[in-house]
Amino acid sequence: MIRYLIKNYFKLMTRSMTNTLLLVVTPLILVALLSSAFNDMMSKYEDGSEIVAGYRIEGGQISTNNLADAFKDAAAQNGYVLREYPTGDPGDIIREEKIGGFVTFGDGTYTVYQNNDYIEEAKVLEYFVNAFYENAAAAAMGMDTDSAILKIEHPEYMKEIGSTDYYGIIEIIYFGWCAIVCGAGIFMNEKKYKITKKLHVSALSESKLYLAKFVPIVSVVLLGNVISILLSIVLFGVHWGNPLLSAVIVFFSVSAATALGLMAYYIFDNIVVTIIAVFTVVWIAGFFGGSFETYMFSVHSLAVKRLSPIYHINRALVELSCMGHSDYVVSAILYCVAVFVGCSLVAVAAGNLRKRGGAA
Repeated sequence: MIRYLIKNYFKLMTRSMTNTLLLVVTPLILVALLSSAFNDMMSKYEDGSEIVAGYRIEGGQISTNNLADAFKDAAAQNGYVLREYPTGDPGDIIREEKIGGFVTFGDGTYTVYQNNDYIEEAKVLEYFVNAFYENAAAAAMGMDTDSAILKIEHPEYMKEIGSTDYYGIIEIIYFGWCAIVCGAGIFMNEKKYKITKKLHVSALSESKLYLAKFVPIVSVVLLGNVISILLSIVLFGVHWGNPLLSAVIVFFSVSAATALGLMAYYIFDNIVVTIIAVFTVVWIAGFFGGSFETYMFSVHSLAVKRLSPIYHINRALVELSCMGHSDYVVSAILYCVAVFVGCSLVAVAAGNLRKRGGAA
C-alpha cells in the first residue's frame, strides 16, 4: 500500500515541475550574480607569504651601519624583504610603495612607521624590530640571547576559496532547504480530491503516510540538487571537494529540510502558511549560516552561527572544497539527523492528533 502511495505522489509531483525547476535555476542565477559581485572581496582572502618593509640609515656611526647590516641578515632569515630608501618621507614612501612599514636607524635608536592599510604586517614588523634590538642589547651585555630570538611559527589556516566556489556551493544548499515547495503539488491535490480524509480511514499508520510524502519529496529535491551541482561545475567550474562525502552531506541536508517542511505542513495544514513559515526559518538560518554574507567575514559571533544547521553544512562543504577535509562534517550530519528525527516525530504526532480530531 505504501509503495502505491509513493508512486502516486511521484506522479502528482511530476504534473507540476515548475517549483522543482525553480530550485534548479534560481541558485545558478544567484551564483552568477554573487560570485561576480564579491569576487574582489574574496580575492583578498589569501595568505601573505612575505612582509615587505623599507629602511634607512640616518646615523653616521660605524656601529649603526653594522647594526643595520645585522638587522637585514636577520630579516632575510625570517622571510622579510627589506628595501633601502635613502631619501623621501617615510609616510609617503609607505603609501606610494604600498609596503607594510618603514624603519629608520639612528645613532643607537630606531623608529618604526606603520601602514594602516597593512596593520597586521606593521605590528609584526614592530615586534620583529623590538625583539632584534633586545637581542642586540643582551648580546652587548654578555647575556644569554635565546629568549630574545624571534620565533616564527606557521599554524594551519584555511586556504583561499574563490567567490565562485563559495557561492556555487552554499546557494544550492540554501535553496535545498526550501524543499517543501516541491511538495506543493501533493498537498494541493490532497485538498482538491480530499485524499487525506480517505487515507485517515485506511489501515496505514500515520508514520507510513508521512514516509509516503517524505520519500518522493526528498527524491525529487535531490535530483534537482544534483542537476544544479552538475550545471554549476559545467557553467562556472565550481569545485566540490570529496564528492562521496559531499554527496552524503547534501543527502542529509535535503532530508532534514524536507522533514522541517513536512512538520510545518502537518501543524498548519495550509501550504501557503507552511511556505511562509519555512522560508522565514530558512532565511534566518541562512543569514547566520553564511548564505548571504560569507561566514569567514561575518561579524556574528561563532556561538550564534553554530546554532544554524546551514552554517555547519556550508562550512563542511566549503572546507572540503578548498582543503579536502573539515572538522564540521560530523557536526553537519549530526545536526541534520537531529532536525530530521525531531521534525518527523512532531509531524507524525500532529498527524495523529489531526486524525483523532477528524474522527471525533
